[in-house]
Order: sequence, then structure tokens, then C-alpha cells
Amino acid sequence: MRRIAFSLVALLVLSVPAGPVQGQDGPEFTLESIHASATLRASTFQGGKWADQGPVITYIEAADSADATHLMRYNLRTDKQTRVIDGTTLHAGDVGRVVPIEDYTFGPAGDKVLIYTDSKEVWRANTKGYYYVYDLDAQTLTPVSDRDRGYQMFAKFSPSGAKVAFVRNRNLHVVNLTTGTETALTTDGDEGTIINGTFDWVYEEEFGVRDGWQWGPDGRRIAFFKLDESETRSFPLMNNTARYPDITTFRYPKAGEQNSEIKIGVVDLAAVDTTARGQPQAIQYFDTNTWNAGGQAHEYLARMGWTPEIDGTHRVWMYRLNRNQNVLDLLYGHPETGRTEPVLQDTQDTYIDVTDDKLTYLDDGEHFVFLSERSGYNHAYLYRTDGTELGPITGGEWEVTQFHGVDTEASTAYVTGTRDTSLERHLYATDVSLDAHEEAPPARKVTSRPGWHAINLSTDRDYYIDRHSAAGTPPSWALHEASGDRLTTLQANDTLEKRLDSLNLPPKQFTRLPGADGTALNASIIKPNDFDPARTYPVLMYVYGGPGVQTVTNQWGSSRQLWHQYLARAHDMVVVSVDNRGTGGRGKAFQDVSYQRLGQPESADQIRAAQALADSAWVDDANIGIWGWSYGGYMTLMSMLTEDGPSTFDTGVSVAPVTDWRLYDTIYTERYMSTPDQNADGYKNGAPQAYADRLREDQNLLIVHGDDDDNVHFQNSVQMVNRLQSANKQFRFMMYPTHEHGIAGGRTRLHLFTMITNHLTEHLSSDEPAQHTE
Repeated sequence: MRRIAFSLVALLVLSVPAGPVQGQDGPEFTLESIHASATLRASTFQGGKWADQGPVITYIEAADSADATHLMRYNLRTDKQTRVIDGTTLHAGDVGRVVPIEDYTFGPAGDKVLIYTDSKEVWRANTKGYYYVYDLDAQTLTPVSDRDRGYQMFAKFSPSGAKVAFVRNRNLHVVNLTTGTETALTTDGDEGTIINGTFDWVYEEEFGVRDGWQWGPDGRRIAFFKLDESETRSFPLMNNTARYPDITTFRYPKAGEQNSEIKIGVVDLAAVDTTARGQPQAIQYFDTNTWNAGGQAHEYLARMGWTPEIDGTHRVWMYRLNRNQNVLDLLYGHPETGRTEPVLQDTQDTYIDVTDDKLTYLDDGEHFVFLSERSGYNHAYLYRTDGTELGPITGGEWEVTQFHGVDTEASTAYVTGTRDTSLERHLYATDVSLDAHEEAPPARKVTSRPGWHAINLSTDRDYYIDRHSAAGTPPSWALHEASGDRLTTLQANDTLEKRLDSLNLPPKQFTRLPGADGTALNASIIKPNDFDPARTYPVLMYVYGGPGVQTVTNQWGSSRQLWHQYLARAHDMVVVSVDNRGTGGRGKAFQDVSYQRLGQPESADQIRAAQALADSAWVDDANIGIWGWSYGGYMTLMSMLTEDGPSTFDTGVSVAPVTDWRLYDTIYTERYMSTPDQNADGYKNGAPQAYADRLREDQNLLIVHGDDDDNVHFQNSVQMVNRLQSANKQFRFMMYPTHEHGIAGGRTRLHLFTMITNHLTEHLSSDEPAQHTE
């Protein structure tokens, strides 16, 4: 193993040639320009929503007058833009002013637009606001409901366009647009108890779901999620900047604690008006064995939707997961009876990731595609709608990272994946046979430029927008035909590219370093341009390291990468990032190494990689540091404090870290760790708090946290600080009042990264602290 380490370090030295001598910092490349100005910020393509046909999108454009926005139509191929709605005319009589378009949906006939405006944030996104219907022919703007009744959420036209339904105050409502009559479809929603049509905090954060209801295809029924959070525990957030602290509480189930109960119901709108007169119940709930069921067998309902017609009726499909999230049932629910039937079951020894593209029904209404890691790699499989498996669409020792859809006329599926390298993402096309088959056809590579391709396929699957970047290349957007032929550039970053070229920044290069078990790990390295292998340099390792996430990728790294280049150029540091076992892009077995022992193999890999670096003559082995944010902050603590970490890492910066997995939420934590009762050793051995007494006197630790962090609670750092103080360990700590997990806003990032830079230059180099930011 030792010989392997030496050979990999030798490769690392040879693979990063020394650049030309770099002079002193110019005024353009400073902490200020990176973190507090737009000087080095990439321009973005405004994006939009695809029309049904052609390379046409609609998008929102700011008007010249304050607070107004236009709705635009844009033919990407011809560059013709037309105004669909003049935002300056959207005068809402109920509030006496023009309202801006923040989001929109066209009605099924295309003659009306549902406009969303005046929104407010609910945790991660602005999902509550107010809706208006704009008649394109009559040019009238009509509120969907009275604002005095409260914010509206997730409003949608019915399939006929005659009604709009929405969520308000945790209940579903529907409005008849002809009569203006509003009807409550549920009435039991209330704060702290029942939620209809949307989700609690942990479902939104970890399953990525917010909108919790859908119209049936015939417009007669609405399917919706119902949650009961009354048995979950509340968590307080305190604002200490007021004279008397303001306290906000929200439901947050921590690992091993009670989750919200959940079920799915269907409202029969035809029965709603007659229910009060003693007719049959208007809501039918599905038999999923998740509502007050208890135990571990059936805990979560993570997605749902309506199927195409099967034997003449539409059904509701849904994902059901056990608490450990390693058994996923695809169920069909019959809306008339509430009966459910299993369609397929996906199982893993470890865990299953739920994504929006995991299930896709084809346009023919007779097939669907399902993503599974059953082969050890994430791939696409074709089924009939009744659950009969026909065979794989993709296969091999590579990952499908996104499924874009199937062009049934051309019998072609489109996926993004890692077939060529896990460091990049490319678009691939594969032939689709609708007959039974045993092997996947070969995938054809569609994108060609090295780097990272984020693909947005058009509705008719004839075109795609490609957002491309590479480690040394800012993002650009281009329109392509589905064949891959480039048609036009939609947004470039030529000015930024020229500015970066003039700065002569040290490049990011890629290599591999050994993990704790000898596995070759993907690594990136940034060295000073005037790197001299006869000198010794301090090394800073940047880590995230969490399940399925990569930091070592050939894509534009934005301000984080620029700051790393700043450290290399201005302070002669070598910045290295290593994707330990447990990270993504390299298959299920690689990613599952950390299962039920989060933090342990990953930190062992970071330590071993740092030791391999220390074997090189150009590394100052007494000045190796590590830093990270969130899971990376957690990894910083684990890497500094466990195994050989105290003798390996001199300096660390831990931002917003988890310090005990019992403090984090159920869905994320138990996916990888099971519950504390089932995996006591995993929780104990994976908690940085347990190793506080291992911080050496000569280690230099900085911990940073925002006290309004609803995700990784501030209490994580408070408890870590308490343990360190109890062990009489010296360290630095910075708290950002009223700041959330991202610690952003105003000039906060400049303050944060100036402080971190000062800490690193004080302890990892002979430089004086960089107090100035100009």
C-alpha cells in the first residue's frame, strides 16, 4: 500500500506542470471582487418554459417601469421575441397597483394565463403568494380569490380550464371561473396538525417535494397528500438582534423521532356539492398502510401522480418507502375504491434515492421508464404500464444521472450520464425497443466538448439547450438539435473569459490520490503559477464528501473555485479536493461504503490522501489544512479529530457542521444511518463531539455557524463548542446572527471569507493576515 501511495503522489507532481511566474495581485482579483461584486460573476441565460412545439420558450422579462414584468415568447432559432403580456397593464383592482409576473401557467386552450405574484418564502422557495387569471383576448385581470383569506399556493387550471384549484392555510380549495364560486375541498387543515396539498419541512428538504396535489386527467378528481404532524416535535429558532428575542418554532423530526403521518386521498368534485346533503363521502383515501400504521415497514409516500388510462381508467401512482428507505414500492391506487395494487418493487441492501425522473410515462400511454441501481449502477428500464418489465434501456459500468425522456416517434431515449468519465456529464442517446429484450443497446454520445453539460430537452424532444462549462471555462448556453448539431449560442460569457484570461489564474488539474483502503480517489489540485517543486508549500484540502455528491468535477466552480485560485496565487497555497468513498458518479458500491457509518471511511480517506500528499517533497507536511461547509464542515471535524487526523491536519475551518447525527432530521440521516436505536455504534462513532478531547494544542480550528440555520441547527456548533471547552481545548468560533445555512446576504460572504482567509494565512503560511479587501 505504501508503494502505491508513493507512485500516485509522483503522478500528481508530474501531472501539474509549473506555470509562468505570477506577479503581485492586481486590483481586479481580490476578496472583494470574488465575494462582493459582479466583476467575476458569470452572466446567465434567462431560461424559460418550453412551448409544446419547436425551439420556442416563454419567459418573464423585467419592464422599464418599476415592479412590472412582461411575459415574452422567444423563438430560439430565429431569435424572434414577441410580447405575450405587457406587464405595465397588469393593474390589479383589489390592491390598486400593477402586480409583477413571478410565475405563470397557460390554460389548456392557450387563451388564459394563471399569474403568480407577490410571493413570500416558505423555507427554501417563495411558494406562497397570490394568483390572477389573465384573459389574453379580453385583456382582463381577475383575482382567483380574495387576498384577505390568506396566501395561495400551487394553483393550477383544471384540464378544461374552467376551474382553478389551490392550497390555502393547509386546505385545498377550488374556484369556478365562470361563477366565481369558491369551495373548500378539505377543511381539517390547521397549523401544527393536518396539512393538505403540501408538505412539512422534512419532506420538502429531503424528498424535494413542495406541491402536493394534482388534477386528474379528466378534471373530475384531485389527488392530494395529507400529513398529520401533531406528534412531531417542534424546534425553536431565536432572533437575538431584537431587544426581546423573537422565537420561531417549526416541526423538525430528528433521527429516531416521530415523523408526520401521511396518506394520499382523491377528491371527487362531483360529490363535493352533495356531501353536505348526506351523499357519499367526497374524499377517498388509498390503502397504503402509512397512516397511523406505526413500525418501520411503511413510513413514507415520496411521490405520486396520475397514470395514463389503464383498462379505461386513470389511476394514481405512488412511491411507498419503508423507514430505512431501502424498499420502494410503486403502487397503483384505484380512486373509486381506495384499493392499491403493487406494480413493482425496487430494493437495496443499503438505500434508494428518490428523484423526479425515476418514473416517466411515455407518450404512447402504454409504457413507462423506471430508474434503478439494481445492477450496481443507476440505469433506465422499460416497462409496460401494468408493470411487466421489457428490459434495460441503458446498461454498463456507468451512471445515468438524469433521464430526459423518450422520443417515441424516433424510438430514442435521452439521458445524461458518466459513461466517458465520472468527472464530466454528457448527453447520450440510445435506441428504444418497445418489445421484450435482455440487453441494453449501446449509448451514443451526443455532446462532444469536454466538461459538464446540463441538458434541457424540449417538449417535442427535437431540441435541447446545453449549459456547458469546464474547470477553466465559465458557463455558456447553446441551442442544439436533438442530434447534437449546434444551432446558435444563446448566452456566452466572452467578457468574463477575457477577464479571467488576463488574470492568468492558476489552473485546476485532475489526478488521483489513495484512499484508506488503497482505492484510487478522484482529486483536483490548484498550484501557484510559479510552482517550484524544489520549494515546500502549505496545502489546503477542500472537502464536502457526503453521499452522492462530487466536488472533483470538470465544471465551472464559480466563487468557490475563484477563492481557491486566489489562495494559490496570493498566498502560495496548494488547494486540493478529494472525492472520498461515499461520493457520487462511480457506482452504488463506491457510494455505499459509508452506509451506517457516516463520517468514518470518508474521513479516513481524507486523512490517507493528505498523508500521501505529505510524502511529496514539495508539501510542507507541518502545514496541511482542511475546510468544508455543511457535510464538509462535518468532514473537517471528523478528519481533524479521528484516527491520524490530529497529527495530519494542522488547521481547519468547519462551516455549519453536523456534530452529532442525532441532531439532524429523520429522512436524510436514517437513509444512511438507520435509527439511533438500530445503529447506536454508527451514531456514536460518527459524532465529532465524541472526539473533542483529541484536538491537539498545535491544531488551529475555526468553527462558523449562522444562528438562524433551520437545516443544520446552530445547536450542533453550540454542543461542539461546549465539548471543546469542557476538554480545555483552544479554538476560534464565529456566529452570524439571523443568518441561515448559506450565510449570505449583503456583504456577509466578504466578511466570512476575509475571516477564513486570515485564519488560513496566519496558520498555513508565513503571510501576514490579509486584513484589507480592496
